[in-house]
Amino acid sequence: MKHKIAEIVDATIQMYADLQEIAGLTSRVLAKFPHETVPQQLRAFLGSPRVAFARPSMTGDGKITLRLERGLSQMQAQIPDTWLMMHQSELTAAVREIYWGEQEHRARHELIRLGKVIEEHNREAQRHRRKASEARREYDRLAAGIRRRSARKRSAVERDSDG
Repeated sequence: MKHKIAEIVDATIQMYADLQEIAGLTSRVLAKFPHETVPQQLRAFLGSPRVAFARPSMTGDGKITLRLERGLSQMQAQIPDTWLMMHQSELTAAVREIYWGEQEHRARHELIRLGKVIEEHNREAQRHRRKASEARREYDRLAAGIRRRSARKRSAVERDSDG
């Protein structure tokens, strides 16, 4: 029985060491990116946190929940359980993939937002062109009326001075 307990304790210690190694590697990978661009799901790993607690998924979604401590603060994070079986290069690639996937997601949203802004600007510009065209026509109509009246007045004045 003591041998079984020792095996369980050793496995638990090794699991925490593996999780700490994952947290440390994740932190080192994320340190290469600007803090404000790190996806929310990975922010808990910033600043070399220490794994304080870990538990497997209760919902069967294949995620391990970690409680990470950094100084006096504690945060929770979830990692895929497949990370436990990855080599460092695979784990680094997985973290970078999450980062760049989030960046692409943000960029798509920004692109959609800018597209809508451009469309609205184009509609507004079209409205202004239409109003300017209407204003030009009205101006030309009024100017032509004034020129006609002025021409009639000149012609009437010339007739009166001739006659």
